[in-house]
Amino acid sequence: MTNVEQLAFSIEGITEALYLNLMKIEDNYYQNLAWELLRKIPIHKPTPVYEIKISHLYDDIKSELDSRWNYKDAIDQILKEAVTKVFLNTNPDYFLLAVKPLLGVRLVP
Repeated sequence: MTNVEQLAFSIEGITEALYLNLMKIEDNYYQNLAWELLRKIPIHKPTPVYEIKISHLYDDIKSELDSRWNYKDAIDQILKEAVTKVFLNTNPDYFLLAVKPLLGVRLVP
């Protein structure tokens, strides 16, 4: 396996782990956030951003993201793909048509 294949596999693995982490937060925090932003993202200016609280992340996910901190594109890809999975559990057709092209994700303290 080449280094590129190993990196792609590890990016997919951390994406899945982050998605599961988000789905397991108490009170369905991130699912509710997705429902709330689903209707706001296409019409509000400036476009709202899906914010993930660092304090909600498991330690192993924090360390994986931290180890990739110099690779902003990889972190952006991981965050966006994990959040896309959360949105796809809400209203997949509307998300794919109206929200996904505008989706922004960031980590917050």
